Amino acid sequence: MIDDEAFFRRRLGELVMQKYGSLDRFYLETNFSKGHLSQILRGKSSPSLATMVKLARLLDVQVGDFFKDAGKKGGR
Repeated sequence: MIDDEAFFRRRLGELVMQKYGSLDRFYLETNFSKGHLSQILRGKSSPSLATMVKLARLLDVQVGDFFKDAGKKGGR
């Protein structure tokens, strides 16, 4: 079973790709720190609540959407 942090990272990556098509486009269009998001996606840094709220706004989702279905079997 996938842990909550890994699920969050995977879901964040999916949402970025769905809305922007690539990480580079996300960085260019949002001015979000490339290094910071990279560290979050690789599990080297955990986002603060403020960062999660900012990411949710940039992706047009609710913060809870990052964790939607996390408790279900297989993380989906």
